[in-house]
Formats: sequence, C-alpha cells, structure tokens
Amino acid sequence: MKTFILILSLLFLPKIGNSNDILTLPYSAELTYESLSKNGAFYVVAGKDINLSKENNLISPQMLQQVWKINNFNNTSDEISQRVKEKLESNDHKIIFECEFNSCGGFEFRFNSNILNMPEMFVNLNDYKFITAEMIDNERVKFISYIISVGEDTAYIQINQFGDDLEKKQENKLAKSLSKSLSANFNDNRGSIIIEGLKFKPGSAEILESDLIVLSNLANFLILNKNEKIILVGHTDASGSIKGNIKLSKDRAKSVQNIFIKKFNVNPNQITINGVGFLSPIASNNTKSGREKNRRVEVIIVPRSN
Repeated sequence: MKTFILILSLLFLPKIGNSNDILTLPYSAELTYESLSKNGAFYVVAGKDINLSKENNLISPQMLQQVWKINNFNNTSDEISQRVKEKLESNDHKIIFECEFNSCGGFEFRFNSNILNMPEMFVNLNDYKFITAEMIDNERVKFISYIISVGEDTAYIQINQFGDDLEKKQENKLAKSLSKSLSANFNDNRGSIIIEGLKFKPGSAEILESDLIVLSNLANFLILNKNEKIILVGHTDASGSIKGNIKLSKDRAKSVQNIFIKKFNVNPNQITINGVGFLSPIASNNTKSGREKNRRVEVIIVPRSN
C-alpha cells in the first residue's frame, strides 16, 4: 500500500491567498479509505445532540470521508488532537465542537456522527477525540470533523469534509471485510471467527488473557451497527465429561459476553451465547498446545433476513 506523509485534510483546504499553508504532522501514515458522497443531506456534528445540527441548518450536500492509519504510534490521542487544533486555529478556522470518549456521549452520538463502520475505521472506546471546525474563507469546504482514535500501537484518524465541490485524493477504495479484519482464522466452512488472544484457565471460565483490541474491534462493529447480532460459541478441550464441558463452554461464552456488555457498553440484545463443549475441536487434544487452542470462543455473525 502506498505510504504518504500524513497531511491531514487541510492538504486540500488551503486558506485563500495562502495555498502553501498545509497541516503536516511528523508521522508516516497510510490513506486506507476514501469515499465521496454526493447529492445528500449530511449533518455536521456541532454538539452531542444531533438536533442542534438540524436546528441550525448545518447540512451539507456532499461529504468526503478519509481514514489515515499511523503505525507504531506510542502516544495518546491528545498529541494528535492538540496539533490539529493548533493548526486549525492558526489558520483562523473556528472550532465549534469537541469532545472525548468520556464526554461525547454513548451509542446515539457515535451512530449519528458519520463515523465509519469497522473495518474502515477503528474507534477505541476508551481513547478517542472528536473535533468539528468551521472553515473560514474556504470556497469548497465549509466544515470539517476529525475522529482521532489510538489503539495499542496504531493511531487512526477519520476526516469528514463537508462542502459543495469536494474532490477525492485517490480513487482506490481499500476496504477489507469484517471477518478478515478481526481474525486471520475465519473459517468459511464453519462460518465463524475465532476470537484471537483469549486464554482460559483449564476447567474454568476464567479468562487469563484477553486482547482488548480484538474485542474492541468487534464491540465497535456492534455499536455502530445496531441491527447486527452475533452468537458467541464457547469450546473446551476433551478433559472431563460431555455434560460438564457443555456447561463450561457456555460459561466461557458468557465471560466474553460480559466483557462486551460491561466494558464496551454493547447492547445485550445483540449478543447470544451457546456452547458445544469439546464437540468441535480445531487441534489435537493429545497435546498441551492443542488443548489450549481448543479452549476458545468463536463468533458467528447472524445473517439478517431480507
């Protein structure tokens, strides 16, 4: 994938009479997604309540969305958002709204804020910033919003431009499927996704390790797609009775469900649990490593009826 030096959307937004003044940041980043929507009515987010945008007629006929990805990023969203705000203000652009993960609001805010679904955009629900600015004296772009999110070692910046005559930077859309973004172990025959990074104590539903980035990816997908539902299916190794392992596998699925609900605030109605004990192994139960692999939880995305 072609790599660009991250020139956030002000690359396309020169202040009149000062076209060389662009926003640059010292990060090597990839433009991983871009989409231009026309002939619509796109609300500019100017507050936690979307009705504020409607009441103030903050509606645009076009919206250009981009996602930039910064690898090997070892800081927080604060650093990026501070640089964005400084550059906006130095160009006399007016910041009309900003919030962060613990003050933006819950599901309704994210759903109404033109935030892209996963896998195009990853939003760490424990570390993201939202900024909207009015672009003063710009002929094409009237408003711009930034969604800045940082994972374990990667930063994601979604940029939404609102205006009348917007242009894309690149034509290629580099979207990836949900299942591939969650796990390389998607199994077409089973139609399921193994949640990587989970380790269970033998004979127990206690989670010894969990990859919160993987879980946050799936949680983000569910939060932004309220009509989607999943089934969490627990599995065990072959130690013990079938009856005991069926119960244990359901308990393991329940443990993962609790993380989604309590930590990420996913709607409980979107998650069903089940367990099949040791009836669907993916490795030999004759080895320690095989048994560890079989102690797992898989995700099935429930097909929506047409």
